[in-house]
Amino acid sequence: MRICIITDNKNSYSSKKFFKEATAKNIKVDFILWKSIFLDEKGVIFGGDIPLNEFDGVILRSSKKLSVPNIVIVEYCKANNIRLLNKDFYFRYQSTNKLRQYLIFKTKEIPCLETFYGEKVSYSFLKRRIGLPFVAKSINGSLGKQIFKIKNRQEFKNFIRQQKVKKQLYIFQKFYSGATDYRVFIVGKKIFGPVKRIAPLGKWKTNEVGSAHKRCEKEKRVLNLAKKIAQKTKIEFAGLDILIDAEGQPRIIEMNTMGVFRVFDTVYPEIDIAKKTIELMVNTMK
Repeated sequence: MRICIITDNKNSYSSKKFFKEATAKNIKVDFILWKSIFLDEKGVIFGGDIPLNEFDGVILRSSKKLSVPNIVIVEYCKANNIRLLNKDFYFRYQSTNKLRQYLIFKTKEIPCLETFYGEKVSYSFLKRRIGLPFVAKSINGSLGKQIFKIKNRQEFKNFIRQQKVKKQLYIFQKFYSGATDYRVFIVGKKIFGPVKRIAPLGKWKTNEVGSAHKRCEKEKRVLNLAKKIAQKTKIEFAGLDILIDAEGQPRIIEMNTMGVFRVFDTVYPEIDIAKKTIELMVNTMK
């Protein structure tokens, strides 16, 4: 059995964990850099002249500067019956930025953050609908980056000006004051966690350096929402960011289909997300 991990960084924690757990099961593993991929009349060929169809399975990891659309890999795996982690989800949705995820959640009636999109959305409209402060996000941001809290009209103007220069699309969301934030993992049909994430003193983002993390196995509201998301989206591997608002309502913030799990492994060392994911791949490739 042979799998490839497509990544920007083969030395990242998650990539190395996947490699370790796969080789422990006598699976041959190749790291493929996103930038080395090219497409020709024979199909998808990698930098080392390794055809994708020589692999039994593929795991996609996130890219900071993705030069190859996910659709190239997803469609090739689909056409050649290659096992792709999250295959059913990717085959249906291809890729999911923050705006696409919001539409998926709303369509499937999954509680989520109140969200607005539109280049003509005004400061006055947002202030009236969701109050101050509110949150502005690039639809393609990750790891807590390109997310801003807007507290006044001038900050709104500055944000819009910057996005026009960068030519980025963005969404606006309600800021849920007093909310608690959790990370949960889905692997197969099982839910693991949650981890409560606590922002550093004086900060508001819970996924930056200095954040604290706490086991919360008994937080049933988070676990129940995660189960609902797994059932309705058919996702088989994801890190879910979920908040519980001041009224006690759990809401999905974001679903990361290439979630990193260094912190999760630290809080729940007995679970081993990478091991369970490789086992899932092996059991569904037989």
